[in-house]
Amino acid sequence: MVFWLLVASFTGFTIFGLLWPLSRVLRHTPDIDDRDFYALQIANIDQDLARGLIAPDAAEQARREAARRLLSSQTEQRISSSDFSNEKRRRIVAVLLILGVPFGAYSLYNYTGSPGLPDQPLSARLDGFAKDTDLSTSITQEEARLETYPEDGIGWATIAPVYVSTGRFSEAITAYTKAISILGESAELRSGLGEARMAAADGIVTSDALKDIEKALAIDPKNQRAQYYQAVAAEQDGDKSRALSLYQALASHIPPDSEPGQLIARRIDALTGNTQSLVPDETTEQGAMIRSMVQRLDEKLTKDGSDLDGWLRLMRAYQVLGDSDKAQAARDRAKNSFTNDQATLAKIEAAARDLGLK
Repeated sequence: MVFWLLVASFTGFTIFGLLWPLSRVLRHTPDIDDRDFYALQIANIDQDLARGLIAPDAAEQARREAARRLLSSQTEQRISSSDFSNEKRRRIVAVLLILGVPFGAYSLYNYTGSPGLPDQPLSARLDGFAKDTDLSTSITQEEARLETYPEDGIGWATIAPVYVSTGRFSEAITAYTKAISILGESAELRSGLGEARMAAADGIVTSDALKDIEKALAIDPKNQRAQYYQAVAAEQDGDKSRALSLYQALASHIPPDSEPGQLIARRIDALTGNTQSLVPDETTEQGAMIRSMVQRLDEKLTKDGSDLDGWLRLMRAYQVLGDSDKAQAARDRAKNSFTNDQATLAKIEAAARDLGLK
């Protein structure tokens, strides 16, 4: 309602502004036509001259005065007629403005706007964006600042982990790379870059990610993030004994009740066959990240099922998360992708037996 009141007010002001020049007061039009009177006066002057009642010079002067007044009367009549015609045109223009402006504005809005769009109350929009506003605003501000000061290594190092936490992995890789090129090598930046590469690869420690992790450990052998992903890489390579040793060494330096400590404990349980405490807590950032990576891997294999290692990782991930039904479904989907490859089917069945699937 307020919107339409504003529209009506603006329309009224617009029409008033357009009609203002047309509101000029017209000249008064005489009700009596004096032309006949002056014509009769000239005739009387001629009669008086013929009778000798007026001198010729005086008669000539009187005729000139009467003729001047007659011409003046004719001019005023023409002006009055013209004013009357202009007044009619002004009235027509006024009517067109009063009717045409609102109708034209409505037609334009109806054509280019969205009159059928439902209302979006401000409170509802604020509730929808309340959670992300502060973070997205901060990211936008930092990005704008980095465009102005691209050599700010601290800025790149600050925004890189934020990119990782928000799922913008390619941008995180770029930010970590720029931070390293400006600030130089450090275990924290290198391990962060390795984590970003791993996240971009759906949780797989790729060769490039492993190189970053090894560089981080060369700088600082006690860097816990690099140690953890080194153990993950060994587990993904199938070297369970080495992975277990690395996890146990890392667990000895981390409080067991902390989130990283609980995550490592679950990995140790998985490798030792105790899967009861392995399911990650989705309310934690690490648990949500694990679930997200497994979901992305599942979607990737749905589009392209030719990746055997991907299927084996997906089966293992669902089993580790305590979702045996999805693990068995992943095994069946994998077998459907390699129906004519007996060797690959044998590998899938062997992995399913190791995981304890039916």
